[in-house]
Amino acid sequence: MSGPILDAKFDPSNRYFASVVVSLDTHQIQVQSVSPSQSSLNASFKLDKSNKVTSISWIDTGSAVSLFIAVCLVKGTILIYSPQTNDIVGELTTGLSKNVAALAFHYSAVTSTGWSSDVDGNIYEWDVISYKLLQQFKVGDVIESVDAINQISSCIYHQEPHLLLGANSIYLWNLKNRSVERTFPGHIQPVSSITNIIAQDLFITSAKGDRFINLYSLDKTTTRAIFVASASVVSLSCGTNSSGKSVLAAINENGQVEVFNGFLSEATQPPTLPSSKKKRKQMSAVSRPAMGTLKISRSENEIKSPQDANIFINAVAVAEDNLLFTWLENATISHFDTLRWVDEVGNYMIDGSKTIFKSKADLKSVSAAQSYGHDAAAAKLYNESHAVVADGTHVRNLDRESGDEKDGGEENEGEMEESMAEKLEKLAVKQKSNPQRKSKLEDNRNGISLSVILSQSLTNNDQTLLETVLQNNDPQTIKNTITRLNPYMSVILLEKLSEKIQRQASRFDQLNYWIQWILVIHGLTIASLPNLNSKLFALHSVLARKADTLPRLLELKGRLNLLYDATSLKKMAGDGENDAAGEVDEEGAVEYIEDLDDARFNGEIEDVEVDLDEEGVDDYVDSDDDDDEEEEEEIGIEESDDDDDDDDDDDDNSVDNHSNIEID
Repeated sequence: MSGPILDAKFDPSNRYFASVVVSLDTHQIQVQSVSPSQSSLNASFKLDKSNKVTSISWIDTGSAVSLFIAVCLVKGTILIYSPQTNDIVGELTTGLSKNVAALAFHYSAVTSTGWSSDVDGNIYEWDVISYKLLQQFKVGDVIESVDAINQISSCIYHQEPHLLLGANSIYLWNLKNRSVERTFPGHIQPVSSITNIIAQDLFITSAKGDRFINLYSLDKTTTRAIFVASASVVSLSCGTNSSGKSVLAAINENGQVEVFNGFLSEATQPPTLPSSKKKRKQMSAVSRPAMGTLKISRSENEIKSPQDANIFINAVAVAEDNLLFTWLENATISHFDTLRWVDEVGNYMIDGSKTIFKSKADLKSVSAAQSYGHDAAAAKLYNESHAVVADGTHVRNLDRESGDEKDGGEENEGEMEESMAEKLEKLAVKQKSNPQRKSKLEDNRNGISLSVILSQSLTNNDQTLLETVLQNNDPQTIKNTITRLNPYMSVILLEKLSEKIQRQASRFDQLNYWIQWILVIHGLTIASLPNLNSKLFALHSVLARKADTLPRLLELKGRLNLLYDATSLKKMAGDGENDAAGEVDEEGAVEYIEDLDDARFNGEIEDVEVDLDEEGVDDYVDSDDDDDEEEEEEIGIEESDDDDDDDDDDDDNSVDNHSNIEID
């Protein structure tokens, strides 16, 4: 389904239409009459926040007074809703301690009871009058590979009541023996719909995210025919008229109806192939695409967005010689129309692509507007597309000059309007007296808010106005805009941003701030919405691709840091060697030591000529401590007395540190 609609179905007589829509954070059931000439029925019932709907199903016991709707909930219970009284008249509870989501409900005219299934594969039979549980069993006890039953239908096989249980395959379940009579394979995805054709013991199935529609016979496990749609099938309907003509209508994920004319002729006329090739080519011989396509569009002068060129069809039903379909106006009101699929002679009328042009509906409440003015509960009497949006900074009309001021006069001085300077002066005084108002004004000056313009662009799907807002790169303005934006509109904005990033990956840096503040400010509200995975799947894929490159970038950053540190260490080592070499050159080859000069003057030591190597450098510089002692003995330096040990130690250190000494 498109937009806020979760599930929608016509009743078996095609007189009423029921749908489940998302209203803020709650689910709402809406039922209305298809034809205005019928008894008017327009009921709306809002569920509690804890009740989330998985699917709805009509309960038609043959009486218009006892027409009910079974509402399957995520928490495992099934509510019985009465459109006539607009109230919940019953509740089906399994008594399980844990909450197991109910997936499907089917009222069987064969057994005159109701059947439901849950995600654990349990099947329950209910009395629709007393709302009591009659029996229950689990399909997984017989078939180990079955976890959940998504769809249930009933039929008569060999003059006994049977159930058709849809998982990935379809199982013909014998109620008497509680066993599987037949298994009909053919779908990889879970089955989403099972439609019986009782007169010919046939049934049609479709699956979620699958383009193929299979036609089966209860007597054979192989498919009698395969119909291929151009996109994944969302819902389908089939029927025959009084002359025996048949039609199959399927709504695809693009909101278009694909029509298969004479689909039952594929079952009554099997392909004539040789026996050796019959089994191998049977499936490919009977599969065929749709013969016609039906879509709704606005007129050329009213198309302002891609959605106007392809309005989503929410439900379709075959009513005699007509196709009954519905769509939404203003995203809330369902409209209906019919189209003949066969003429009086019996020729099929829908062949090829057919477009129905629908102008925007006039939703004015004429009686209320003319009699009592505009009613707040009625439709809006103005067109928002003609509204001029301003940011509040236009001060052209604030400095109007009074005509009396130009004429002058003492009598009119008290009636003169205040000048702009006086108004600003008063405003400054008020700001000083009210610090809270002053802080608010300062916050507004730091960044404006575009929440009003953004909300209008998202509501009207105005891409041009949305691009104008997204061009703003000021962080404070983006923060103020997202703060004042409706939390439930932020989900739509996230979808728009993901689409723009997918079309143009270079805009990710620009739109990154919008995504960041949406998740920071409205993250808790977004996480509480239903069907979040399907709504934000596109954004998740974009962010996942971006996140996949993070490990490689971190690895590259680590390598660059390692190279930078190694280069810095080498540079520091080179600077240290240059500094050491410079110190030796600056100190020179000769240094005067006073103690040695005194010892030589007193005759305690003799002049010794220091041997130099070929390069003119004293060998004593590179010698170790042991070599120093031997060299001192050869030179004839006598150790001083014991009383001067401390001084001699200092002398030794001086000699060690300054060895380039030449003594004459």
